[in-house]
Amino acid sequence: MAEVWEDLQCAGFGIYRDTEGFSYGHDAVLLANFVRANRNDHVLDLGAGTGIVSFLVHAKTGAGICAADISERCCRLMEKSVAKNGLSKAIKVYEADLRLLPDARLPWESFDCICCNPPYFSGGTESPNPVRQQSAHETSCTISEVAACARRMLKNGGRLFACYPVLGLSRFCAALEAEKLAVKRICFVRSKCGKAPYLFLAEAKKGGKSGLVFEADIILEES
Repeated sequence: MAEVWEDLQCAGFGIYRDTEGFSYGHDAVLLANFVRANRNDHVLDLGAGTGIVSFLVHAKTGAGICAADISERCCRLMEKSVAKNGLSKAIKVYEADLRLLPDARLPWESFDCICCNPPYFSGGTESPNPVRQQSAHETSCTISEVAACARRMLKNGGRLFACYPVLGLSRFCAALEAEKLAVKRICFVRSKCGKAPYLFLAEAKKGGKSGLVFEADIILEES
């Protein structure tokens, strides 16, 4: 499978990606911009894929990142990207199934922040490409499993940042509530002004009290 280098147009960073695999979309870039983290925070990127969110969050905050993905191929490409970007001390790559975390490498309740761009689709036609399939379809994890992993991996008071389709909002909130993750901030994303939102970005706090803020919608294309 051929691979290409893609310039991220941010801090001089780039990523290697498979030409036939999944790259990234607006949702990953929006999620990285939505994350609130400090330089001293310990950040876990669950289902990191190409590593796009890890690189952008590090560029924005200077925080150290642990990038975890179930795909061996994605992890090898991320390792190449980390090396080429000169970030071997800042971003660590782990081949890991989030359903099996914590483990000896990624301990229980050791993270201040988790970011996750989870697979969205629970039905429909699945891609014959295994990497694309894992990226888009809930074959490797569900939102309930993401929430359960976040509860195990976050310190008390730690925050989860995620994006999800608007049609799954109630399912998303129910999954997080079941794991004692309080949704604190939501931002809807619209393709154009006047269009209904299709995506939302959310911040949740482990052990947080009730109280939800809706931020101004993001509109990708002004009319």
